Amino acid sequence: MPAQSPSSLTTDIRRHTRMILVAFAVLASTLVLVTVRAQPAAAAETCVGAECDTIAFVDPYAVFTVWEDVVPFSLVGRFIYGNPGDEPIMGDWDCDGDQTPGMYRRSTGLVYLRNSNTQGIADEQYIFGNPSDIPIVGDWDGDGCDTVSIYRPSEAKFYLSNTLGAGYAETEFHLGEFGDQPVIGDWDRDGDDTVGIFRPSTGLVALTNSSSWGTVHHSYYFGGPGDVALGGDWDGDGDDTIGLYRYSAGTVYINNGHRSGNADYSIAVGRHHRALAASGITHVPGATVNVPGLEAPPPRQSSGPIRVSDDDVVIENLHITNPHGDCVHIGGSANVTIRNSTIGPCGGNGIYITDSADVTVVGNYITESARGVLAHRSETIKVNENAFAFTGRNFVQFDKVNGPGSSISGNRGANELGGSNAEDLISLYQSNGTSGSPIRIANNHLKDGGPSSSGSGIMLGDGGGSHQVAEGNVLVDPGQVGIGVAGGDDMRIVGNRIYSSAHHWSNVAMYAAGFSASCGDVEIVGNHVDWTAAGGYQNGFWDNGSCDLDMYGNVFDAD
Repeated sequence: MPAQSPSSLTTDIRRHTRMILVAFAVLASTLVLVTVRAQPAAAAETCVGAECDTIAFVDPYAVFTVWEDVVPFSLVGRFIYGNPGDEPIMGDWDCDGDQTPGMYRRSTGLVYLRNSNTQGIADEQYIFGNPSDIPIVGDWDGDGCDTVSIYRPSEAKFYLSNTLGAGYAETEFHLGEFGDQPVIGDWDRDGDDTVGIFRPSTGLVALTNSSSWGTVHHSYYFGGPGDVALGGDWDGDGDDTIGLYRYSAGTVYINNGHRSGNADYSIAVGRHHRALAASGITHVPGATVNVPGLEAPPPRQSSGPIRVSDDDVVIENLHITNPHGDCVHIGGSANVTIRNSTIGPCGGNGIYITDSADVTVVGNYITESARGVLAHRSETIKVNENAFAFTGRNFVQFDKVNGPGSSISGNRGANELGGSNAEDLISLYQSNGTSGSPIRIANNHLKDGGPSSSGSGIMLGDGGGSHQVAEGNVLVDPGQVGIGVAGGDDMRIVGNRIYSSAHHWSNVAMYAAGFSASCGDVEIVGNHVDWTAAGGYQNGFWDNGSCDLDMYGNVFDAD
C-alpha cells in the first residue's frame, strides 16, 4: 500500500488544541478499530511460532465477530453484547489474560463490562467521564489489567485511569491536533500501553513511549485520508506497530515496523462497523447468533456429529456440532431426510452427502462451517428452505449430482462481505438434470461474497453438465459474478434480480462462456440487473462468443 514520504516533523506535538474528535465523529457511522491477541497465525507470513494480535469486529447490530488469526477465514465465533449505537470496547477486566467485551454508552457515560465472551448481563458497571467522551482501553501501568479511559473532545485531552470504577483519572495530557486519531499500544516492549496519534490528512503516525507530557519517540508516514489506525503486535515480536483499515477497500494493511513505506501484507476483511482489540481468545462458547434476516431457531437437543450409512433415515430437531470435521456425513444411503435442525459450528462441511440418492435437506439453520451442503456423486438431492449463515466456501455445492428431481430452492444465505472464504455461493459442478426435470436453483435469497476474484453468486455448468436452471433468485453483492454459465448444455438464467455495488472483486452480473466444456443452448431471459464493477462502471453481461446463446427481455439499469 503506498504511503507518503516523510517530511520535516516537530517531534513535540503536545499542542493545546482540539484533536482526535473529528476522526471519531466520522467513525461513529463507520467503525472504531482495535485488535485481538490470539494464537499463531500460520497463514500470516510474518507471524510464525509466536502469539500475534488479530482482529475482531462489531457490526451495527452489536454482534461481536472474533477472529483467531491475522488472516481471513479464521472466525472463532460470534456473540451479541450491548445495544446498537453503544461504543464497543474489549479488555482484560479481571486480569485473567483473556480480553472480553464491554461497551460505553456515550449519552450517559455508563460503562458496562463482561468477563466472558458470551451474551449476557454486565459483570460490572459504573459511570466514568461525561456524555460524548470517547472510550479507550489499555494497561497503562503494566499490571496485567486493562482499564477504561477516555478522550474528551471538548477539551482535546486524554484522561487515563488505572482502576475500574467511577472516580478521577490519574493522568491527563494533550497529544496531537484537531482531526487526529488516537492509537494505543506497547510501542517499546516495556509492558505498558501508551498512546499515539494517526493524522489521516497526511498519513502521519506519531507515537510516544510515555503516557505523560513528553516527546514523540516514533514518527513516520503510513497510509492517508480515509484510513483508520490500530495498534497491534502483528508479527509476535513483543512490540505493537500500526495497522490501517481502509473502509473503501474492505482491507486491513499491516506494518510490522515503525517506518514509512508499503504495508508488509494486507487482509481483505470486508466492510465492518467497528473493530475491537482482545487477547487470549481461542474459543467463544455459544457463539451462534441471529444474523439479521436469518434468525436462528430456538434451542434444540444437542448432538455430536452424525454419520449415516443406512436407508430410510430421518434426522430432525437437533443441534448438531463438530469442531473437528463434518457435522453430518451421509454415505451410500437412500431416502434420507434432514429437517428442522441447527447445524454448526462445524470444522468441515455442515452436511456432506456422497454416493447416495433421494436425500432431502429442508428447513435447517446451517452456520459456521467450511461449506453448508456438499453433495458428491449422488442422485436426486433436494436442498430447500434452509438458512445459511457464514458457511465458508459454498452455501451449497453439487459435485457430479445427476438424474431428475434435484433442486436448491427457497434458501436464504449470508456470508461475511469480503471477509469469508466464499467462492460460488451455489455451485453446480459436472452435474446433470434431465430434459424433463432440470436441476432447479430457484427463489433463493443470497448475499455477501468476496474477496475471491473467481467467486460467483450462482455458477452453472462448471466443468460441463446439462439441464440446469437458475430462476427467480435475488442476489446482493454475491461476489465477482452474479450468475455465470461456464459451460454445458441446456442452461437457463431466467427472472433473477442481481445487484452489486463496486468492490475490488466485483466484475460482471451475468456471463456465458464455454471455459471448460462445450456451451450450447443457453437462455438468459427477463433478469433485472444493477451491477457496478470494481472500476465504477455498470457491467451487466459478458460472453466470449463460445455459447449458443438466446438472450432477451433483460433490464440492465433496474431500480
